[in-house]
Amino acid sequence: MPTFVAVESMTVTHVAYVLLLVGSALLSGGLGAYALFVAREDPANRRLLSLFALFMFGATLWSFGDAVQLLILDVQTKVALETVLNVVTVVPTVAWLLFALSYAGRDRWLHRRVHTLLAIEPVLLAAVSMTTDAHDLLWSGRELTRTAGDIPVLVSGLGPAYIAHVLYSYALVLLGAYVLLFRARKQDTTFRGQATLLTIGALVPLVTNVAHFVGLGPDLNFTGAAFTASGLAFWLAITRYRLLDVVPVARESVIDEMRDGYVVVDGNDRVVDANPAAERLLSSSLLVGEPIAAVLPPDADLLVDASEGERTEFVVGEGPNRRFVDADVSSVGRGDASRLLVLRDVTNARETEQRFQTLIENSSDIVTVLDADGTIQYQSPSTERILGYEPEELAGTNAFDLIHPEDREPLAEEFFEGVDEDGYVARAEYRIRHADGSWRVHESVGRNLLGDPAVGGIVINTRDVTERNERERELTETNERLDRFASVVSHDLRNPLNVAQGYVELLEDSVEDETLRGYLTEVETSHDRIGRIVDDVLALARHGGELSETMSVELESVARIAWSSVDTDDASLDVVDSTPVDADRDQFARLLENLFRNAIEHGSGTDGGSAGNRLTVTVGILTDRQGFYVADDGPGLPADLRDRAFQPGVTSQEGGTGLGLAIVADIAEAHGWTVELADEGGGARFDFVIAER
Repeated sequence: MPTFVAVESMTVTHVAYVLLLVGSALLSGGLGAYALFVAREDPANRRLLSLFALFMFGATLWSFGDAVQLLILDVQTKVALETVLNVVTVVPTVAWLLFALSYAGRDRWLHRRVHTLLAIEPVLLAAVSMTTDAHDLLWSGRELTRTAGDIPVLVSGLGPAYIAHVLYSYALVLLGAYVLLFRARKQDTTFRGQATLLTIGALVPLVTNVAHFVGLGPDLNFTGAAFTASGLAFWLAITRYRLLDVVPVARESVIDEMRDGYVVVDGNDRVVDANPAAERLLSSSLLVGEPIAAVLPPDADLLVDASEGERTEFVVGEGPNRRFVDADVSSVGRGDASRLLVLRDVTNARETEQRFQTLIENSSDIVTVLDADGTIQYQSPSTERILGYEPEELAGTNAFDLIHPEDREPLAEEFFEGVDEDGYVARAEYRIRHADGSWRVHESVGRNLLGDPAVGGIVINTRDVTERNERERELTETNERLDRFASVVSHDLRNPLNVAQGYVELLEDSVEDETLRGYLTEVETSHDRIGRIVDDVLALARHGGELSETMSVELESVARIAWSSVDTDDASLDVVDSTPVDADRDQFARLLENLFRNAIEHGSGTDGGSAGNRLTVTVGILTDRQGFYVADDGPGLPADLRDRAFQPGVTSQEGGTGLGLAIVADIAEAHGWTVELADEGGGARFDFVIAER
């Protein structure tokens, strides 16, 4: 049985010290129990709070063990208790380091390998402690003595294992302090204050322990009592800086790096905590205890009076530094007094909205947003300019009320068919009543965006096409008149021409006078020229640049068919090489016929032809670009006509129509080809470029 100090023999100093240690133990134990209670209601912070509780319980055992030891007079019992306490003292130091790592957001260090490494020293210490009677590794020369206050203490020499244990414990405490203070240096004032208080609370026992071992204090070891200061520091961190309500778990990897800002305010609307993003958004340093109204713009005063879940938006700064900030409010912690303000930078979104709003307001088209039954939700400002209505005047009315009665029913069928299909797109042309009572023709494209939360409606883009339709109608009438003109040319001119040509042939058989026969030849030549003019005019009027079906045709095949359709005299065709061409076969043949006829009319029987005045027309493909060419070895085009060769009426031959090359240019343009007059060095060459390589 251990021998205890009799109460009546204890001095005032002895009693005071025992009570101090017991009070420290009770305070630490109470904080540990409180942390465990909170951890059950706060799963997100359970690990941090559990480590905090372990730290406090270790401090409790240390302080309570020291108090019990001071009441024991038996040396053997004191040694046994001190041996156990040496192992127990590792608990608060290890828990302190793990708590500091978790608090500072160094969660990547909180894994099994680190726990195993930290457990090696306590295990070795326990093994050495169990065999302490067989060696002096922990201590030597143990004896009981009394201090000046008549307090019985155990005095012994320190062994190497004990010194190593003390240094290991110091290292853990200092490492935890470094983690907290290094992290606190980068944090805002709220958690800088928390980290500083926690570090002071942990360093006070260390400093006290060091002072005891180097002989700067009395013989008593005040390390256990120093945990009372730790408890007070932690209590201040809990009450003053709301350690258990706003815990920086993984703060470095989450909150400090998050793009959104947050501010915690207490029941008096004072700042309790804020992250760097909030300070950047508000362009102000947020000091703990500062009224939130001091850093918010005047138009955001309602923010501090907002109810749970309410959102608001305000502007910070001016000019190029202007920022649009969206904020919402929610409660934080376990009570309703404190609130969390989450701030989001929505500047890009607002500027984009303003940009598109400006584009819509200045658009030449009308933009309308309808709900599922055709009611107008939004009408762009261009409505007033195009239809004469104020946009606000149409909001809330049914869009079909403005549609012409004859167009209303089919348009409504199309509209309601697309209501149930998300993303449905339709195009329609119909008549809308203008504010002046007239009917205007409009073309609209609608898209079903009812399922898009940003729109929530059917978007209609409408353009006034009344004038365009009128021009199209006029063009149709013009084309019809042109077609009637072509019919007149074909019927009313060709029939008299055929009659005249018939009489000339009869006269040629009955007239023997050479002079008269010469006159008849001139008349016949004029008739032929009239016939060519009729053919060319009909080609321009009826076919011109109009294509029917295009297909892949062989250049050589079409060239030889076109050559057979022309009076070639003694000229010859030479197809050097061939290639498939995507073209309207009939129009392509007409193009080549006109080129061949032009070459023969201007080149046959001249000195510009090949040997023996025999004209040769060559067809081949381009080597530097995709396309083909048509060339002849005739005299070529005069220099003064080259720039105007494709204009109607331009010809170098007396009696020519001047329409052949104009028809060629029209057909090439209709196919999307580019025709160029190349320099052939004596003859004429036309290059047709289908595509650049």
